[in-house]
Amino acid sequence: MIADKEKITPGQLTVIVIQAQIGVSVLFLPSIVETVAKNDSWISVILAGLAVCLMIVIMWGLSRRFPAMILFDYLPLLLGKFVGKIVHIIYVLMFIFECSLMLVQFADVIRDWIFLRTPAWVILALMLLTSLYMIRENIRLIARFLVLTFVLIFALIFIATYAYRDADIMYILPINQAGFSNIVNGMLKSMNSLYGFEILLFCYPYVQGKSKQILKATLYANLFSTLMYTFLVFTCFIVFSPEELRVIPQPVLYMVKGLSFTIFERADLYFLTIWTVVVISTVMVFLYMSAKAVSTLFGKKNHAGTAPFVALIIFCISLVPHDQDMVNTLQRIVTILTGVSLVVIPVVLLSISLLLKIKRKEQAEA
Repeated sequence: MIADKEKITPGQLTVIVIQAQIGVSVLFLPSIVETVAKNDSWISVILAGLAVCLMIVIMWGLSRRFPAMILFDYLPLLLGKFVGKIVHIIYVLMFIFECSLMLVQFADVIRDWIFLRTPAWVILALMLLTSLYMIRENIRLIARFLVLTFVLIFALIFIATYAYRDADIMYILPINQAGFSNIVNGMLKSMNSLYGFEILLFCYPYVQGKSKQILKATLYANLFSTLMYTFLVFTCFIVFSPEELRVIPQPVLYMVKGLSFTIFERADLYFLTIWTVVVISTVMVFLYMSAKAVSTLFGKKNHAGTAPFVALIIFCISLVPHDQDMVNTLQRIVTILTGVSLVVIPVVLLSISLLLKIKRKEQAEA
């Protein structure tokens, strides 16, 4: 039985999912999607958001059949102990590699734009120690911190909005120039930026309210994240020409750097400062999921003791990539793991649960 002091509201769940989805990709998504979807990249982001909605509904349908359990509690019921343990390990690897990739990208940006001579390990250590301090607590305390930092996302939107004074809507025309197949490929690339909604598999038993309220809270969060990413991608495409976007690695930062305000200069540094806090919030969510997954793998009820060891593993993995080829390799590993863990496995688990009528009947909602 989960104590009331550890539970969160549907509104807090919405903020947690948003903070998990919006992070490092704020800077990289426009250039990543542009490589395949060209001027139609903003359409790809919208389609990715719709695809994620379907994945959320599947996870919600699975979680509501075991409302007092997190994912790793009912894996043995559906797959057996041996197969369940293998799937459990897959999720552990996914969360650890996701968090590692996020930290690698963050450290690269900070070194390139602010601390040119600071070793990567210093940046990574500071980020992990800050996150580790918070995620040792229960989900309710983590949610309260994420609610406090949530307002900073609107500051990022406000700064980016100022770029519309130099916008040229003609840059995105003609629509559907890339073709449907390229838009779909762009959608698949965009989905990597929207991962984080899987926190639902951990939070479901801790959320107060009815099952439909939980579903609505998660879908609203994904809608907000999709709209924000669409806004940033669309903004970059009407500020920069297609030729410029092909050679700019972080178009959002270059866009903000070109802004000039009456009171202060170097808007990109203010943007990066706010973005850093947003990324810390995202790292907290993924570090929490990693620690929770590892602790349950070894039969520990509390993840606080496991968290430092998980953080150390993530720190070591983050130090390995030294060039773009290594980063791309890490990205491919994450793509494979997330595809299996967030698409294939939930569908299989829900199908098994429905076909074999396996659920906690005394707890599951109709």
